[in-house]
Amino acid sequence: MDDVCSADDDTCKKPNLSGVGMIEKGKCSLTGVLLRFRQLSLLECAKKCFITSKCTSINYRQNWKLCDLVKSDDDENEIADDSTCIRSNITTWQKSLAGKCAGYKCEEGKKCEFNPHDKSLKCVKAYCKGLPNTPNATVDERFGLRRNLDTGNKYKCKKDYKMEGNPFAVCQSPGHWKVLFNCTTKAMCRTVGYTYDKSTTTCIKLVKYPKSYWEDARETCRLEPRGDLVSITTKEKWDFIIKYLQAADVVSETVWIGLKEKRWMNGDDFTNVLGIFGSLSNDFLKKPYGRIKNNLLDDHDGEPRHDHMFLCEILMA
Repeated sequence: MDDVCSADDDTCKKPNLSGVGMIEKGKCSLTGVLLRFRQLSLLECAKKCFITSKCTSINYRQNWKLCDLVKSDDDENEIADDSTCIRSNITTWQKSLAGKCAGYKCEEGKKCEFNPHDKSLKCVKAYCKGLPNTPNATVDERFGLRRNLDTGNKYKCKKDYKMEGNPFAVCQSPGHWKVLFNCTTKAMCRTVGYTYDKSTTTCIKLVKYPKSYWEDARETCRLEPRGDLVSITTKEKWDFIIKYLQAADVVSETVWIGLKEKRWMNGDDFTNVLGIFGSLSNDFLKKPYGRIKNNLLDDHDGEPRHDHMFLCEILMA
């Protein structure tokens, strides 16, 4: 209890516990794991849950002294039979386990931390919020995904998809996911480095090339058979591309796309049907070339004033 109690506070350090919380043997939550710790006692596991935001229950595997802090999923947690595991709702435990942090609220992704020197409480980063964007892949971890900072989770591609890159999604400090791989279709998107999205039949690749003119970017994309700068004509495709850029951690970068003089490279005219691209300014596309920056559609004169990236697309039949 030293990490949640003052050195001279014996009442805090030795809480009057009548026993452990209610335990369900042979069951474990497969989803919703926030943090995973090794070499913790059951009591220490419950204490960790109390001081961690959004934690509502724990998994505990005695054989490994392995502790999972679990949150409640909106669609309810998936529970599995596991003879090596017990689970317990944290509301059945006494809050005094949390020491000075008892009742102290932190926002999602953080935990309560006690400073024994000035006896203050604060919230510090503890885990990644949400889940990584890993289309066409599943977690390949014995006990499932966890969101500990600076920790990688191994993945494998689903049937008919192949792995490109390192098979990990890493929760990076201070709490952002970085996906190191793509699962590309074996049948329809064979070109190295391209990612395939089955729902939109989109096959794209992010190319990083400093100070590239729009015309040069298009020429590079067209080196591949049926290649061009990407055309975005549906909301589903726009949403996929934004998630793709977020997963690549380049949201703040400038990315050329296949839009020139109000026309997409696949031949379609530009329209903002149903507000696909949000609210656009009245003078939008007065400059000839399209690009994406900060999750927004933008126009530009085509000169590489900054380092540019571009999105290539293999046009699917």
